[in-house]
Amino acid sequence: MLQSLTVQAQYPVRIRVNGMPNKRAFLLEYSGIKTHVIDSAQVQLPGGLITFVLPPSAHPGMYRVVVGPNTYWDFIFNREPVELQTSYHSVLDSLKVICSDENRLLKRYMDHAVILKRKNDALQQLLHLYEPGDPFYRQVLNELQKISSANPDQVTRELISKYPGSFTARFLKTEMNPPVPVEIPKDRELKYLLDHFFDLVDFTDTAQLYAPALMGKVRTFFRMIPQAYPPDQVEETMKKGLDRLMSLAAVNDVLFHAILEDIAEWAERSEYETFFAYLTEFYLTESDCKDPEKAKEWKDLLESIQKTKVGKQAPEIILPQPDQKTILLSELNARYKLVVFWASWCPHCAEMMPGLKKLYERYHGKDFEIVAISVDESRKEWQQAIQQGGYSWINYSELKGWDSPIAYDYGIRATPTMILMDHNLKILAKPRNVSMLETKLKELGVHSVH
Repeated sequence: MLQSLTVQAQYPVRIRVNGMPNKRAFLLEYSGIKTHVIDSAQVQLPGGLITFVLPPSAHPGMYRVVVGPNTYWDFIFNREPVELQTSYHSVLDSLKVICSDENRLLKRYMDHAVILKRKNDALQQLLHLYEPGDPFYRQVLNELQKISSANPDQVTRELISKYPGSFTARFLKTEMNPPVPVEIPKDRELKYLLDHFFDLVDFTDTAQLYAPALMGKVRTFFRMIPQAYPPDQVEETMKKGLDRLMSLAAVNDVLFHAILEDIAEWAERSEYETFFAYLTEFYLTESDCKDPEKAKEWKDLLESIQKTKVGKQAPEIILPQPDQKTILLSELNARYKLVVFWASWCPHCAEMMPGLKKLYERYHGKDFEIVAISVDESRKEWQQAIQQGGYSWINYSELKGWDSPIAYDYGIRATPTMILMDHNLKILAKPRNVSMLETKLKELGVHSVH
């Protein structure tokens, strides 16, 4: 007896790139704002034809085609064949959709948004060429006002209304911000927008994981808070915003965890340590309780944050001296001391240390001293970096890498890390860059010696 076989459909993605100089192209898929390669294809020359085949299991979402260095564009796949045509030297301007309803919708939106932006940019440049009293200045200004008064969401709302089931509409709806009522005062508009930032987001839609709109919106939300609130209210506002956001995302376990991990990645690199500690303690350690290894990782991270929390006493450091004697960090004769953890192999350290050296030359004296603790393992590479950089502050390394007891005592998990303390080793700040450090020194009344 013959059994019937069901052949599941595959979905071709065909792209013709005129003037294509390269022999290989790559297909990437989105996971939040990140992309990773899922396929590559040989380019059929001449003609520049590229063919990818997505399997039946491929999820609807945003994908990216890379045809050369910094030469790429995004398209939408929603279980339909996709055929596109473009030119290598102007991939976006010359992009044509031969086959794909989704990408026709996306191109209509992109054309509208790009045209508005280009008109605005061109008129802004023209405006600077004329004096305010010139008649043409007034004409250009009127055109600019027309663009600014035009409703940039008009096409977006039309696409969402006419094609609500399309991935394009779902993507655009997430990107949109809710309108601000006319009765809201100008100085309250930004706060109103933050209060309603996620009103249009459908958190039940797991497909949002496969496009950059949602994660980009989340990061934009937290970056906007410092623009709307004074510095002493920013982190408390971030905590409340986090609580509100995660309560909305709680309807979808997949999105909940994806959003949480993305916020953690951003917050860990930000200067908002109090917010990051709150995120870690009340969300990260709880959300991963089913995964013992992940839970322990977050717990260790929280403990490391608490070790050098502002206001706490910094651990003592014993610093060997060239004459075989030792000196304690607390014995250094300076009102304020900066301990900076770095490494010769750390690219971010290489970017920061020259600026720190210039600051040290301006402020070094009885009010300020730097102790640089390296997490290197190679004495040669460590000393070579010191010599090449001309770092004349106090340098020390246990040459044990991340197994350094000092790094452990201070809860160091990344380089460079700066910790500013007073004479008694009370932690005053953990500046993320040299500019923030100098601002803090000025607040403390430390004056430049040069």
